[in-house]
Amino acid sequence: MKLNSMVLSLAISAATAAAAQATTLTGNLTADNAFYAYLSTSPTSLGTLVGSGNAWYTNYSLTPTALTPGTTYYLNIEAINYGGPGGFSAVLNLSDAGFSFANGGQTLTTDPVNLSAWSGSYNNANSAVTPQAWVQPTGSVLQATSYGWGGVVGTSNWIWPSDSSSSPGGSAGPCGYCTVDFSVAITSVAAVPELSTWGMIILGFAGVGLAASRRKSMPALTAA
Repeated sequence: MKLNSMVLSLAISAATAAAAQATTLTGNLTADNAFYAYLSTSPTSLGTLVGSGNAWYTNYSLTPTALTPGTTYYLNIEAINYGGPGGFSAVLNLSDAGFSFANGGQTLTTDPVNLSAWSGSYNNANSAVTPQAWVQPTGSVLQATSYGWGGVVGTSNWIWPSDSSSSPGGSAGPCGYCTVDFSVAITSVAAVPELSTWGMIILGFAGVGLAASRRKSMPALTAA
């Protein structure tokens, strides 16, 4: 009986572990001049800090973060420009198809093809390197072309909010001294398990069946 219980327990654990692999968010990003990146479950609040930097043209990495299945996340970013050109650049990745970005894929960049996946808005005229009160981005973004930064984080494309406060005159030239906010949604999806995962699940349920079969085949004890 103890052996059967152990087999049953191991089988259930194997099936559960195989079906519950966590998706991990990673990425590289930078801004002219500084940024703070947060992961939140709400578009109206900043959330948990997962990356920051204040030396433009330097490539910074997000803290790898496991995502809980069934939860919608928002990567909320504050970019700060303190004089001259400004822009934000990123390459973001999800480790598997358990989640997707707003572009429907597991990779999101600031390239032109992905502009519609980002939201952006002007925050205020504060150019201090410090987080500001969050302003939920509701506007669109445009390519920041006022300076040729180069491919710092794996893409040479930079974005900036397209509203008139962020980009005076609606051009790609950003406000000189300001904080702007960006956001992108990360949605949980019903991913089909990989072949290796199916193998683990089948093995787990086979163990359950074996344990049940052995229990039924044991002879019944008779009273003396």
